[in-house]
Amino acid sequence: MSFKRTIIIMSSLLLFTLLGCNVSADQTHKGTMGYNYSKNVTTNKSSNLAKMKVGSKSSNSNLKSNFSQITSQNPVYDVSEWQGKFTAAKVKKLKNEVPFIILRVQYGSAYADKTFEYNKSLMEKYNVPYGVYSFSQYENSSDAAYEAKTLYQKAPNAKFYINDYEDQTVTSGSTNDATNSWVNEIRKYSGNKKVLFYSYQSFMLKYASKAISNYDGYWLAAYQNSEPTREHVLWQFTDNYYSSALNLNLDASVSNSKNTSWFIGNTNEEGTVNNNNSTNNNVDSNVSTTTPAKYQKINKTMTIKNSPANDFYLHVPKDTRYKNKRTYFSKNYASKNVTVNSKGINSKDGVYYRAYYKGKKLGWIRSSSIGPLITYKNTNEKLKIVNNPKSHFYNHVTNSKYSVKKKYNGNTFANQTITTNKVATKDGYSHKYYRCYANGKLIGWIYGASILKK
Repeated sequence: MSFKRTIIIMSSLLLFTLLGCNVSADQTHKGTMGYNYSKNVTTNKSSNLAKMKVGSKSSNSNLKSNFSQITSQNPVYDVSEWQGKFTAAKVKKLKNEVPFIILRVQYGSAYADKTFEYNKSLMEKYNVPYGVYSFSQYENSSDAAYEAKTLYQKAPNAKFYINDYEDQTVTSGSTNDATNSWVNEIRKYSGNKKVLFYSYQSFMLKYASKAISNYDGYWLAAYQNSEPTREHVLWQFTDNYYSSALNLNLDASVSNSKNTSWFIGNTNEEGTVNNNNSTNNNVDSNVSTTTPAKYQKINKTMTIKNSPANDFYLHVPKDTRYKNKRTYFSKNYASKNVTVNSKGINSKDGVYYRAYYKGKKLGWIRSSSIGPLITYKNTNEKLKIVNNPKSHFYNHVTNSKYSVKKKYNGNTFANQTITTNKVATKDGYSHKYYRCYANGKLIGWIYGASILKK
């Protein structure tokens, strides 16, 4: 997303935070699922759609349904920071109220939902399955791919992923191409997990009617009494459903065409999930979650992120051949260079590295909390951006130990001459990275494949 749009989004959300802290929980907020649809319903006086007032403080307070089906008695909720941080007591009750929940991760790629990490940890602790969504703000195909990638990186353990595209932000290229780019990118990482498209019907038909066929299903927003005839796998039928567990009114969805396991995999009696919901006919749907990790010997230096989200463990998590426990807190080694001698790949839980610090074995850490070794040196050069750059400008080298955000699209400076005062070499990459200035203004780091030296 462009730097200008990022500033607008961040300013808007700050204003909501400062002024809207006492807004009722059943109100739809900017950057959250259904926001643009709610505006459409409110402003379109010719529409027959009406928000439903369903649920009551007594109707579902002691609900223990058969969660194989997603009905109005045990619907699916979608939540964001506007519903606040949950408590352990609420999540324990929530487990008996919904088959799974959907959490917002980000508003575009630049803004991270303030409660996602906290609420996600509670869902995982109490075995409440969850899917995730990104309120999309992409401006072109490459931007869409980046938003999809950041969604996965922030939520690798989610059971499925959703492109919430209801705000038309595409400024170059086709909206269908950008929406296709989003799904194609996330499938590189999501394996057999479902990928859904969310929007209201008129928006989908205008901006994503071709791309939607490449998603596993359509999540349709339609606040009305009768189920829409348009094909869908989830129907968001209201933004005002009362949850006894959370003591909130919020969005709720049902499905009459798919059961719970289609979304999250097969749930066993203990409440854990086998995510076998593959659409690939070559994949055995009965593969067990006890599949051991695959290991590869390596020898390299890597760097722990400045704010690592995962700690070190004795073994690769979810490799059930071994009893596991945490060995060290990763925050104590933030930004440190470590030696890595083994890589473990768990098909259910991602990639891990076994790390040592000054000869001391720390243990296994998830790939999202460790990055390649990057070395820097000063320089003073003039560069020219290529005609059609495939890379963008970021505040830091991508996948470095820092928190990385995009500042400008590469095309913004296509064919322009810029200057650089620092160059970075990232282990495993054929080109260098350059910190660039345009007319004396810092515009960020860009990968060398998108520049020509003068």
